[in-house]
Amino acid sequence: MEIKNHLESLVDGYAFYMKSYNKDKDGNSMCITADPADQYAPRVTGVHNVYLKKCEGKEHPNKLQQWIWNGEEQSLKSFGLPGGALFEGFNKNMIVYNWRGLHN
Repeated sequence: MEIKNHLESLVDGYAFYMKSYNKDKDGNSMCITADPADQYAPRVTGVHNVYLKKCEGKEHPNKLQQWIWNGEEQSLKSFGLPGGALFEGFNKNMIVYNWRGLHN
């Protein structure tokens, strides 16, 4: 498998996809996807899981697979969950949580 690197600068407010090198069982590309359901539903905590799901791409845009760089806050924001930022915890799990500007 040949991996081609295509580098671009992150631009504030420009949505992009984060694709995994892994493929699903049918050979489809996988993208990091935010779960719209609160992790602790029915409570509303602002914490959402993320997982790999088949990339829907430009043909069928999925806002939950789109991410936006915010240079001022230095955070990756979810396009599909307004106010949600991608976070990696000390346990190496990734989640989306409601951004409050706190330091890790």
